[in-house]
Amino acid sequence: MPSMPIPPSTNISATRHAARRRGACSVGAGALAALLACSVALAAPPVTVTNARIRLLPGDLPLAGYFDLVNRGRRPVALTAASSPAFEMVHLHRSIERDGTATMVTADDIKVKPGATLHFAPGGYHLMLMQRVKPLQVGDKVPMTLQFADRQTLRVIFEVKSAETQ
Repeated sequence: MPSMPIPPSTNISATRHAARRRGACSVGAGALAALLACSVALAAPPVTVTNARIRLLPGDLPLAGYFDLVNRGRRPVALTAASSPAFEMVHLHRSIERDGTATMVTADDIKVKPGATLHFAPGGYHLMLMQRVKPLQVGDKVPMTLQFADRQTLRVIFEVKSAETQ
């Protein structure tokens, strides 16, 4: 088969260089897409909170904070503390029944398995919120920081709800 003549105006090395650049760009675009997909997956926090609320009681009575702690990660997480500028003290508590009597105990290390959700609710785990810095009203938004055993923190906004709300 006879070879085709190359027109005199064609620069072979420039044509090869352009082809290599196009190939590198398509590889680079593919790598960039993969990197973006990974960063989106990594950007989703493994631990999230939903349904964060504070049950308002009258006067200076301690309040309770309830929420759902969701662990979407691959490892267990352990909630070890909480704090808020709206309260002098925030403790992790659990309501239990002992010898037919309901009581509260301090919970130092609340573990959540991978893929699990732990519901902080009346009669179970809750945040005990003591010594309000200022009066609260239904509808107020209260910042809370949850602290985990791996030293990670999660800032959550709790909404103040009426005493009738569970």
